[in-house]
Amino acid sequence: MNKKSITTEINENEIKLSNSLIKCFLKQTQNLDYAKVSHAKEYLGWVQDFNLKDKDDKQIGLDLSKPNDFFLLFVLAVAWSRPGQWENAVFFVAYLKLNNKDTTEFWKENTCHEKEKAIRQESSSQISNALKGIHSRKKIAFRKDIYRSVHILAQNWNEILISLKKSEKEENFELFIDQMRSIKGLGVNNNRMLIKIPLILRELRCQKIIPNISGELCCVPDARVFKAAKNLNISIPKASNQKNLIKSSKKIYELFGDLYDIPLFAYEDLNFKTKS
Repeated sequence: MNKKSITTEINENEIKLSNSLIKCFLKQTQNLDYAKVSHAKEYLGWVQDFNLKDKDDKQIGLDLSKPNDFFLLFVLAVAWSRPGQWENAVFFVAYLKLNNKDTTEFWKENTCHEKEKAIRQESSSQISNALKGIHSRKKIAFRKDIYRSVHILAQNWNEILISLKKSEKEENFELFIDQMRSIKGLGVNNNRMLIKIPLILRELRCQKIIPNISGELCCVPDARVFKAAKNLNISIPKASNQKNLIKSSKKIYELFGDLYDIPLFAYEDLNFKTKS
C-alpha cells in the first residue's frame, strides 16, 4: 500500500489509529460488499464488481473502458450525492445498465427523465427482486430528484469529457473538479455536486483508465466517513466547500494510502476497538 510522506497536520495518534483500523479492515474485507482489495493491499475500486448477480449468475459491474459504463460511473456519483443508503445508488445504476438506459443519448431526451421518474417505484422494485448479492439494509428506493440530475449530466457530457482530457494532459485534476462543481443541478435540490466528485476520480484511477490521477484527490469525505473520523479522533475538515473537500481527501490519503476512504467508510460495519 502506497503511503505519502506524513504532513505536520497529522499527529502520531492519528497514524496509530489509522494503522489499527487498516489492520481490522483488511481482516474483514470478505464480509463487506464494497471492500475489494488486492494482494498488495490496494483497493480495487467499488464499481468493477457491485457484488450483484442476475438470474443467470452474471456479475454486475462497470468496465470503465466502455463508454456506457464510463457514463454510469458519473450517474452513480450523482445518485449517491443524495442522502440515504449507498445501496440505492448501486441498484439504480444496475437498473439502467440491465435495461439499456445507460447512454447519454437516452438521457438527453427532454421527456425521458420525467418518464423514468414516473415509474421509479416499479423500477426499484423490479431490480431489487431481480438481483442477488447485496443484502440491503432498507428497501431499495429511487429518489425522484435524481432523474433531472442525470438529464443535466447528459446535457453537459461533452464539456465534462473535454475537462477530463485537459486535466489528464496538464496533470491537474482540480480542473476537472472545478468543472463538475460548476454544473448546477447535479446535486440535491438543484444544487451543485461536491463530495462525491472524488469517487469518480478514484474509480478511474483504480481501473487505470487515467493512471496519472493523484490518489490525494480520490478520497470521499462524506457524512459517513466524516463521522467515523470524528469517532476515532482523526481530524479532517468538513467538506463544506471545494477547498476543504480537497484538504480532507489529501489527509485521508496520507493516512490510508491506496485504500482511500474505504476503511473509514467501513468503520460502522467493522468490529473495531481501539486499545486503551
